Amino acid sequence: MTRPPRLRSVVQRHQLAAYFGLTFSISWAIWLGLILSSLHIQNLLPAALNIVALAGPSISALVLAAVLGRGELGRLLAGFSRSRLSVRWTVAALVLPMAMMVAAIAVSVTVFGTPRHAVTFSVAGVVFAEFVRVLFLGGPVEEELGWRGFALPRLQQHRNALDASILLGLVWGFWHLPLYFVLGTGQSEMLGAGASPGFAIGGFIGWTIGLSVLFTWLFNQTAGSLIVVILFHGAVNLAAFLPTAVGSGGAAPVLNVVITWLVAILVVVRFGRARLVSPPRVEVATAQ
Repeated sequence: MTRPPRLRSVVQRHQLAAYFGLTFSISWAIWLGLILSSLHIQNLLPAALNIVALAGPSISALVLAAVLGRGELGRLLAGFSRSRLSVRWTVAALVLPMAMMVAAIAVSVTVFGTPRHAVTFSVAGVVFAEFVRVLFLGGPVEEELGWRGFALPRLQQHRNALDASILLGLVWGFWHLPLYFVLGTGQSEMLGAGASPGFAIGGFIGWTIGLSVLFTWLFNQTAGSLIVVILFHGAVNLAAFLPTAVGSGGAAPVLNVVITWLVAILVVVRFGRARLVSPPRVEVATAQ
C-alpha cells in the first residue's frame, strides 16, 4: 500500500532523471533487440516495434505524469489546446525547415555543382505523402509530448531557454544513436553509403542541438503548443527527405546543418537567450 506514494515521491524529486532513464530504457531496449536480431524495419513486425521505440519519449511522459498525479496529466495534454495555436507560428513551423533546406540545396547546386532537377507535380505529391508518413510514423507525433511537453518545461525551471535547449538537443541527438545500426533506417543507410560514423553521428547531434533552439523558440512563443512543435518536427523530417526527392543531394544535408545553426544564432540574438520570446512577454509553459 505504501509503494505508490513512495514511487511518486521519488519521481517528484528526480523528474528529469526518471524521464530520461525511462525514455532511453524503452527505446534502446527495442532498438538493441532489432540490432541483435538483424531485423529490417521495412518488415511489418520490426516496423511496428520501431514505432513503439520512437514513442518512448511520449510513453515515458504519460507514465510519469500519471505517477505524479495532481493534474499533471492534464497539464501535459494542455499543450494540444487550440487556444495556443496561431496562424503566424504554425506557418513559421511549417515553412522554416523547408526554407532552410531549399537554401542549402541552392548553395549546393550553385557552389558545388550538384545536379539540379525541376520540381514536378509528381515530386510534389511524393513530398506531401512523405510529410503525412513522417508526421505520424516518423517521430513527430511519437516524440514531442515527451521532449517538449514533459522535459523542456522542467529544464527551463532552473536554466535559461538557451541552456535548456542545448542540453535537450544533446540528449535528443544521443537518443538516436542505436538507429545507426538498425537495418533499414535512414541513419544506417547513411553509414552503408560510406559515411564516417564519427562524422555522421557527430553532425547529427550538432544538428539536433541547433534544431532544439528553434523548437524551444516556437514552444515558448506559443506558450507551449505541442501542435506547433509536432508540425515543426514533421517539416524538419520532410526537409531532410527533400534533397533525395528532387535529386539534388550533394552537400545540401551538411549545408542544412550550418544554416540551421545560423538561424538558431539569429533567433538567440533577436529574442534573447533567457526565454527566446519576443516582447510583450508571452507566458512560457512550465512544469509544476
